[in-house]
Amino acid sequence: MKLKQGFMTLLTTKLKWNILVLLFPMYLIAQTNEIVKKHTEFLASDKLEGRGTGSKGIRLAANYIEKQFKAIGLESAEPGSYLQEFPFPGQDEPETNVVGFVKAASPTKKSIVFTAHYDAYGIKKVEGETDSIYNGAQDNALGVGALIAIASIYASEKAPQHNLVFIATAGEEFGLYGSKFYIENPLFPSDEIIICLNIDGFNISGPREDYFIFPRQGINFVDKIETILKPLGWYYISPDWVDSLNTNFDTASFLQQGIPALTLWTGNRLKGGKTAEPIAFGGIHSPADEITDLWNWEGVEEHILLYRTIADYFLAKPDGIKVTEPKLFVK
Repeated sequence: MKLKQGFMTLLTTKLKWNILVLLFPMYLIAQTNEIVKKHTEFLASDKLEGRGTGSKGIRLAANYIEKQFKAIGLESAEPGSYLQEFPFPGQDEPETNVVGFVKAASPTKKSIVFTAHYDAYGIKKVEGETDSIYNGAQDNALGVGALIAIASIYASEKAPQHNLVFIATAGEEFGLYGSKFYIENPLFPSDEIIICLNIDGFNISGPREDYFIFPRQGINFVDKIETILKPLGWYYISPDWVDSLNTNFDTASFLQQGIPALTLWTGNRLKGGKTAEPIAFGGIHSPADEITDLWNWEGVEEHILLYRTIADYFLAKPDGIKVTEPKLFVK
């Protein structure tokens, strides 16, 4: 019996590795963790002063992301510029989405959109606190680092069946303004968006084997996601509090318009089924949201693989998913 269990464990491990090799070029497997880490470290650095709206730091962040999009070979809507400006309440200067895309192999209006917001809370001086910079490391410099890594993988491969759009959004923390503006001013028709795959936070807890998505209400594709990811050996385990997140993320901008969207997080189940001990990460929306020695980057490439597997599935089979209750996502 033990011999059979050992064989099955080996077989599952080999299957997951073969899928990883199939979907990721070998050199990118080795580099993925470092790519995400490098971008996260810059975007979460004190130099960017918390990337608050209207700040010098958020402009530096936009220019940095634009430089990365250009370097990896994404196409831009306007010649030489990946910046999509939009008005922001109470500011004379606009805020800016950073938008690049990988064009489909054949002409099509359909697209899959990847989003990750790069704005944070800037600098807030609070009496009694010595640190006033809200670096926004987990929320969401980390997510933008993952967005750039995923874009670099797709940009290095043959053209996909449908267009792939990568958006680093601004104005998310204070009203989802960037994602709303993109839907009103898309590169490809909004009603032809297959799905939005949003990245907000990412796995820096180490290797895991469970995940959950939100929303889990008002859509018809939760079971579909579970079916897509099951061959990779992952378990869908969703906490109840997920339902309280419906209107708080860039996904809401898409979902309230009837456009399928999701955000995917990994959970607390270690490889082999044990539950991980809690890790004392700094709380988001506070100066404690910084990169620390507690961060474990070893689960990054598998988290990226989950997003990649979902995207590849819907590139091949773009129909049949829908938002059943758009009103759930309107504040």
